[in-house]
Amino acid sequence: MAAPEQPHRSVEGLTIPALLRENARRHPDRPALTTGIGPDDGTLTWFQLRSEVAALTRGLAAVGLRRGERMLIAMSRRAEHWVADLAAVHLGALPCSTHDTLSAERIRHVVRHSAPTVLVLEGEEQTRSWGPVLDDLPDLRAVVVLDWNAATEGDKRFVSYQAVRGSGPLDTATFEALTDEITTDQPLSVVYTVGTTGEPERVVLTHRNVIHESFTQARLLALPKHPRTVAHLSPAHIAERMLGVYLPVCAAGHVTICRDPAKLPATLLHVRPHAFFGVPGVWEKLAAALRARLGEESGEARELALETYRLRSATGSVPANLSERLTRLDEQDLRPLRAAIGLDHCRGASSGAAPVPTAVLETLASVGLPVHEGWDLGETTGAATAGTQGGSRGT
Repeated sequence: MAAPEQPHRSVEGLTIPALLRENARRHPDRPALTTGIGPDDGTLTWFQLRSEVAALTRGLAAVGLRRGERMLIAMSRRAEHWVADLAAVHLGALPCSTHDTLSAERIRHVVRHSAPTVLVLEGEEQTRSWGPVLDDLPDLRAVVVLDWNAATEGDKRFVSYQAVRGSGPLDTATFEALTDEITTDQPLSVVYTVGTTGEPERVVLTHRNVIHESFTQARLLALPKHPRTVAHLSPAHIAERMLGVYLPVCAAGHVTICRDPAKLPATLLHVRPHAFFGVPGVWEKLAAALRARLGEESGEARELALETYRLRSATGSVPANLSERLTRLDEQDLRPLRAAIGLDHCRGASSGAAPVPTAVLETLASVGLPVHEGWDLGETTGAATAGTQGGSRGT
């Protein structure tokens, strides 16, 4: 495995709050976070996102969240999830997004291990799942609930998200001081695995970890300025945290949240992301959509793209004449095919968690969309090694 190269920008002195501030100042009107597509979508600019974070930071401090403490977040993919996470970070606390599929036993394990002082829940489904463990948490000070109708009546620990948010933003000097207090090697978040083969494993990520990973990925994939990404997995998934939370902050990108898996194809067509991570099942569906559109015909460009892919997979290199021919044919013949699934701008298509069937990989490669299968863990802040256009590279 090749040794990682240094990212194009030094990580020293950088933190997620400092980069969020930089984005709000340098790109106040650029979109940062969009929920949904079409006329009913909602978008926060970088200035608006930081303002929301400032407002919730004050509220979380008011309900008792302190530096070094843990805060669990049990919410679906929605803007408030992102805001809550980043607000806790500004206080020097460790937010942890939890998987939606955790069993009662796994939930109990996570809460006992993390000993959170604040729990953020979305609605009835979350209060039903997490309610039985609340009395196991002697240090729990507050349960922040987005849907107040789901709050447990009579439990004084419950407080509405709107009330916490409505306490108003921190004064500028205090919020800037909090931003400046965070250091590069300070813990940023705790990630728990699903725990399908045993107890959930836990990993502490630092600002250095995620910023280095983000800068390196952006360079290896040759991402443009302000890259577009789509968040469609649980924010507890390390790949989603990197592409959906940290990379956008580090690159002043624009992430669109896809809340409904059934709307992912339409979301890709609308967003046309520059980088996209999908589990094998997602790539199988996209390949099936391509096959339905293309039928049995291949054509010169597709045959050449597949030949190039197979050569690169087998030998790590491709003759210059083949690469040049493919480059000439790609824009005219292959890019429109990638556009049919919304990935014509994609610089980095990747997968993990399980192998992608070879037939699926070859269907996608035949339209100029090689999917790079990565080996990744929370312990490696996502990718550790993955196939690239030029062979395997460590990140």
